[in-house]
Amino acid sequence: MRASEYASIVAAVLPADPRLADFVTAARDLDQAVEANLATLPTAIEVYHQRLEGLKNDLLDAALSVVPIAELRDEARRAGLADAYQLHADAQLGPLYVAVTSPAVQLADPASGTLIALGPMPPDAFQARLEAGPVLGNGALRVQNHAVAGLINARIGPVEVAALASLARTPAGGPSFLAVFAAGFTPGLQLGFGFQIGRIGGVVGVERAIDREAMARKLRDGTLAGVLFPLDLGSGALAALTAIDQLVPPRSGSAVVGPTFRLSWLEVAGAGFASVDLAVLIQVPGPVIALVGSVRAGIPGLTALLRLRADILGVIDFPARTATVDASLVDSGALGIFTIYGDLAFAQSWGESPYTVLSIGGFYPGWSPEPARIRPLNRLGMSLDLPLPGIRIRAEGYLAATSNTLQLGGRLEAGIDAGIASISGYIGLDALIQFTPFHFTAEVAAGLDVKFLGMTFAGIRLEGKIDGPGPVTLHGKVTVETFLKDLEWEDTFVFGRPDSPPAVPRRRAVDVLVAAEFAPTNVRALGGQDPSVVLTTPDRQGDFAVLAPLSGLVWSQHRVPLGLAVDRIDGTPLGDVQTVTATAPAQTGVGRDRFAPGSFLTLTKAQSLATPTYDLLTSGVEVGGGAPTRAGRQPGTSDPEIMRKVRGESRLTRLSTSLLTVDLPAGVLALVGARDEHATAADTAARVTITAPTWLSTADGAVHESCTAAVRTSVLAGGAALCAPDAARPVTLQGL
Repeated sequence: MRASEYASIVAAVLPADPRLADFVTAARDLDQAVEANLATLPTAIEVYHQRLEGLKNDLLDAALSVVPIAELRDEARRAGLADAYQLHADAQLGPLYVAVTSPAVQLADPASGTLIALGPMPPDAFQARLEAGPVLGNGALRVQNHAVAGLINARIGPVEVAALASLARTPAGGPSFLAVFAAGFTPGLQLGFGFQIGRIGGVVGVERAIDREAMARKLRDGTLAGVLFPLDLGSGALAALTAIDQLVPPRSGSAVVGPTFRLSWLEVAGAGFASVDLAVLIQVPGPVIALVGSVRAGIPGLTALLRLRADILGVIDFPARTATVDASLVDSGALGIFTIYGDLAFAQSWGESPYTVLSIGGFYPGWSPEPARIRPLNRLGMSLDLPLPGIRIRAEGYLAATSNTLQLGGRLEAGIDAGIASISGYIGLDALIQFTPFHFTAEVAAGLDVKFLGMTFAGIRLEGKIDGPGPVTLHGKVTVETFLKDLEWEDTFVFGRPDSPPAVPRRRAVDVLVAAEFAPTNVRALGGQDPSVVLTTPDRQGDFAVLAPLSGLVWSQHRVPLGLAVDRIDGTPLGDVQTVTATAPAQTGVGRDRFAPGSFLTLTKAQSLATPTYDLLTSGVEVGGGAPTRAGRQPGTSDPEIMRKVRGESRLTRLSTSLLTVDLPAGVLALVGARDEHATAADTAARVTITAPTWLSTADGAVHESCTAAVRTSVLAGGAALCAPDAARPVTLQGL
């Protein structure tokens, strides 16, 4: 916020104050000095604060006018504003403790990066705590960005209840509401074998939606679990109230609902060996299903020996055709001296760009999991957390798998610092294995360093890299450091000849298709199954397909794309370049499916990056004519016979008794009548139409429907493959 914007807010609060003119002028001068980075900025800040001091007490009174407790207002006036114009006051009213906090507006100085205090704002956070014998409770209220969120928690003997609610506006300006409630009881509901349910609750959101990316970002600090399981918030109440509208934001036309509960094992007096808090959230329309869990494990009474907590988020988005799982270790440790940390991510898509990615602790350095969108992951590891200085131990690693790669690595660091002298060392490994086409690379690094009075006395560093095959390249480097001189050796060794690949016996791709893919299992009806026909098991024996007589059939396979020059099948070289085509009498079209280019093409590293993971290519042929006729009766059929009446009871419009006569509302009658009607779409017009771009091969200027076909043509004929929209708007680098 600029100083002049804050001055306009002050003018609205204190409209008749004669000092406002000088304050507004000082605010405008401050904005000009900040934006132009003038040398008069210190003077502008000083003048602004002088004008603000004259209004400080009036602003404080205006800010406290919204506080309903007189004792708290008096305490706030006595405490006054802090140096940064922030306000915090609390008061003890018998068994009730109350506190109020007011933020300050600050302006960043672009030159120095320091913050310039502009003045106080009305209170935005209220807290209360009650301690009245067996009744314990606390509450919090947060007002922020035209939204109000509140929390209340109470304990009465063995029963504890909590409720968190938020009222905000949707982007369209309408109201939205979210409520999270929970109840805990000791002992819990026993399920047998040491398991019990000790907490139950639920989530209800109107005009709300699930934000998966925001939830994944909040896993590490425990905020996500705090919002959905408010019984364990404690001092994190205000942080949860701030985050609630980010995790389940307002959105017109959607709703979120679901239960929450805690399942624990071997729990005694509220402390158990293991427990899981689980929330099942369902967003409609969609649907989108989110499973949020917080898993805890430890030894009761010996939390220093083992303390594990993992917050987990799983989301199945049916409209987007994706499934993701995110997990983070939170506040975990072992033996009282080690801190355990790390992240996990899983992502799968079965939509237009299919992929499968699993990572525990991250990926190979520099590798991108696109098209999957995965948050940056912390390595899985543990570090020594001793209060004694001078000892350092850290071990961490990662393991990742995708549809075409396997990645793993780790690093171990240790050191001892004795003040005037120290010794430290490390060893690390990063490896990446690609399956199609097969390729591997691994990097190893190790080092040992001895220092005296902060200067390196002696040290050694080893670096190695192996890359292959075709050929296998081994690179090594050794550096020896001394306080007098550094010695270095580096060399590269090559094994094998890249210009003489092993001979590959020739195979025919068409023979593979004829032997394995011309089968009834690869034939299906156009338009899918007929919902009005139930197919029974045929009487005669034989290997054949039974299809409903809609409009035609399609034969499709997944081994080799048709009409494209290939040199591999199932990742195995064919020995030369071949093209398989398929035709059929009365053919009306072609079938399409997704293929992985690396399974039928030999690609370089650059070409693998340029081509998509899966591409939509020709997979078969269609035979038949016309569109499927699933709606209506076929010509010549008789009227269908209604075998059973399911709906259509007589509807009453009036209920009458000897004492009372009630006319049923027209809206209720309309709802009852609508249940007998057939479902119809109110509007089937497409709002957005997306057309896949074509691709150009610069070798012959031919237009291709897929990126893979353009890349393949460029490989065989030379040149490059360009997306047609990019080729229509070339970028010139002249003058750069």
